[in-house]
Amino acid sequence: MHIPVRLILSAALLTALASTTVARAQDAALPAALLDDIDAFGSLRGSDGQAAVDLTLPTETTGTGRDEPLQTGRAVRTERIAPIIAEEDEPARPRNRTADALDASSYDPLGIRMGSFTVLPSIELRGGYTSNAAGSATGGPSGLLTLVPDLIVKSDWSRHALDFKFHGTYDYFTDTSVAPKPTVDAEANARIDLPRDWALRLRAAYNYETQSLSNLDYPTGVDNPPGINTYAAGATLDGTLGRTVLQLRSNIAYSGYEDGKAGDVTIPQGYRDNTLVSAAARVGYEVTPVLTPFVEAEVSDRSFRQKIDPNGFSRASQGVTLRGGIAYSADPVLRGELAIGWHHERYDDNAFQPLNAMTIDGSVLWAPTELTNFTLRAATYVDPTTDSSSAGSIVYDVGLKAQHALRRNLTLEADLGYQYQDYQGINAADVTYEAGFGVTWKINRAAWLVGRFSQEYYKSAQPGGDYPTTTVTVGLRLQR
Repeated sequence: MHIPVRLILSAALLTALASTTVARAQDAALPAALLDDIDAFGSLRGSDGQAAVDLTLPTETTGTGRDEPLQTGRAVRTERIAPIIAEEDEPARPRNRTADALDASSYDPLGIRMGSFTVLPSIELRGGYTSNAAGSATGGPSGLLTLVPDLIVKSDWSRHALDFKFHGTYDYFTDTSVAPKPTVDAEANARIDLPRDWALRLRAAYNYETQSLSNLDYPTGVDNPPGINTYAAGATLDGTLGRTVLQLRSNIAYSGYEDGKAGDVTIPQGYRDNTLVSAAARVGYEVTPVLTPFVEAEVSDRSFRQKIDPNGFSRASQGVTLRGGIAYSADPVLRGELAIGWHHERYDDNAFQPLNAMTIDGSVLWAPTELTNFTLRAATYVDPTTDSSSAGSIVYDVGLKAQHALRRNLTLEADLGYQYQDYQGINAADVTYEAGFGVTWKINRAAWLVGRFSQEYYKSAQPGGDYPTTTVTVGLRLQR
């Protein structure tokens, strides 16, 4: 089995840096938006959430607690650029009157106050070019117009917290033979503060995306990619007993597949609808104030709306995952966790052999200076398949992002992504390589100019399904 070597090397590098990071923790201040985001690093995004790596840092984060978004399918790497707002550390020199009036928050959106909540709406319009509009081996070039609405609502309470986030995209192609591509992500989070520093976190989420034409499970003959609707909910209870750190969490996710259309003929996909239920328990020990090794056990159960698929198989399964890892917290310079484990999946149908695989999961944020930060995310999860010879696939998904603020209103960003989806029993795999570069020029609080270049190469499990995609876009973001 192929394991992402770059993730292991990155983990070793971050561990080596940890000792020097603690000494600098009091000398550097992370941007407020990043401090909010790393609150979500408290639990791993593994097979229980079916979560693909998402390196997005929203314009205004909401401190949503420890649970990560529940997603399915291929990695989602959105193109928005997160702000890095910090005062440059530079010697005194003459500055013009306008520069003197600006401070580190001069370009932050103010939002709209509604009682004890802050509402942060925004909309982004980008135009550009893509070399492969269809995202397939036969796809051609096209002009591209993208609309990106965002809405964040967050509470401002002394205790407890409640927030809501909505993010959507709509890609329209000038090549009208390619259908528009919409996506939707919405989630609501609540944190209930309990006595003795315990907390109960509740979460509900919805995701919509369309199926990839080059995926092994894409329905044959359909005119346009059908959609996938995912509904998810979860609860996490965590706290400490002395130096012992405890966490209990549960998740449920339902994925519904829309039927395809081939002319007037309906291609049913209801047999793919499935529900994943999981529960996990973690025990850690705080060796030092910044270092907490932990072990974790998780059980899961996947059931299908139709117990028998069109090939006559029952694809229901039960899984067990054991993990061991390290959580590190030296705010504001380095925070995160990495874990290695083993996953065992047993299928109800004796035609499928059990799935056994190593897992690598983690989230790490490293900010060596006030103006520069690096984000590492990794997830391992199991994805069901429709192939009659395969029980399912194990997916390794890794992403690394770097951000640097040249000035308070000029931010550069670069990212690398890698996904390996190994289909069990058929010696086939989908592999995705991605690299991107972006720039954001913040004109004022209400308007930002954004630009993005990305290069993707997709190696398909389907013979002849490989393709590259180059995309360039430039646009304007309006916000309040």
